[in-house]
Amino acid sequence: MSKAVKCPVCGQTELVDDGDVCDVCKWFHDRYQEEFPDEEDCENHMSLNQAREAWAAGKQVE
Repeated sequence: MSKAVKCPVCGQTELVDDGDVCDVCKWFHDRYQEEFPDEEDCENHMSLNQAREAWAAGKQVE
């Protein structure tokens, strides 16, 4: 069983497996993007760093 981690974007929801979606910011949990936070070509339509910036600015995470 995987270890639960806080959402890497909003820090509010616990995510366990790849593919889990954060109930708060709607980030699709992807460990690859955690390792490569500037990668955009994944399940999420923006990089992890872009998502963090968007969340901090009150914008929608895609």
